[in-house]
Amino acid sequence: MPKNKKIILVVTGTRAEYGLLESTIKEIMKSKKLELRLLVTGMHTLKRYGLTINEIKKDKLPITKVVKIKERSDMLDALAQEIIGIKKYCEKNRPDLILVLGDRDEPFAAAITGGHLGIPVGHIHGGDVSGAVVDDYIRHAITKFSHLHFTASKYSRQRVLKLGEEKWRVFNVGAPGWDNLKEEKYLNRQELADKFKLDKNKKWFLVLQHPAPLENISVIRQITPTLKAIARHDAEKIIIYPNSDTGSDIIARTINNYRGRKNYHINKSLERKVYLSFLKHGDLLIGNSSSGIIESGFFKLPTVNIGNRQSGRETGRNVIHAGYEEKGITRAISRALSADFRENIKMENNIYGSGAAGKKIVKILERVAYDHKLLAKKFTYAKIK
Repeated sequence: MPKNKKIILVVTGTRAEYGLLESTIKEIMKSKKLELRLLVTGMHTLKRYGLTINEIKKDKLPITKVVKIKERSDMLDALAQEIIGIKKYCEKNRPDLILVLGDRDEPFAAAITGGHLGIPVGHIHGGDVSGAVVDDYIRHAITKFSHLHFTASKYSRQRVLKLGEEKWRVFNVGAPGWDNLKEEKYLNRQELADKFKLDKNKKWFLVLQHPAPLENISVIRQITPTLKAIARHDAEKIIIYPNSDTGSDIIARTINNYRGRKNYHINKSLERKVYLSFLKHGDLLIGNSSSGIIESGFFKLPTVNIGNRQSGRETGRNVIHAGYEEKGITRAISRALSADFRENIKMENNIYGSGAAGKKIVKILERVAYDHKLLAKKFTYAKIK
């Protein structure tokens, strides 16, 4: 490896975040000025979430280090294990920068490690606002541990600046979830129907709902109305396991009660290509995943966003918000399936960039000076009088 190449350690912990990082990872691999190191941890290493590290291996990306998490670990236990594992790796193999995305325990662990070891951290998707969830706390904490910020929208950039970050550190690159969506080779509807034994003449509902532990109702009362509402429709229900947030086991057990029922298809995980193919060919997305806010807009897919987990994000016209009441969710589904609604969202404007976030991020990483100025953060808060 040429000495002038800068080593970028990309940390990934979940199926969803890996899909968002993929374009940036591949751009780093093509760069003549950067050298990729890929550390895999978190949900990727857990059987109960589909052992999604295999998706990375299938994509033939070079995995440098695996930090395994013990099965049945809760989020705090996982965070502790991730910090220890990432710390040990970075002490022996010091990178020039740690690159993370999002608002989960895995990027948080990496950012904490970088901050304490004096390693610059680059953060993608900072400045977003979800809602009444711990994700916001983690995301903004990662911002304060980070030295370069790659935001998905102009409003997210403004929030990062309001958190006291210097302007020269903050770049609005757009959402990496839009990268390569035009060029992706999707499965067609018939291929999906064959693969999952679906009736292609019925409506297809894609369901992905994560726990929202800070809500004032229990997790079981969050997911039950959703399942009751979709049961009213003679549609194919493709249901995906939630992430590993507190309460995920409750949701997993609840949706597993529907396993084996007609028109119900329960999946621990879906490969990103398959998931995106469902966004392209499906009729409705229901739940509270950020993909219902960001990627669904690219496909003009009607989305029913449930609860407050994503309530703070900028949304397109394809998104209908609903609470945790069965009647409200049912009304939202009916509206989303209407011909008028589908026609109205066809002219949706793009609020999340041009689909070139990965390229923009790598160009910035190539030109930045990896010096004391990058590490020595100054905060731009107004003086207290």
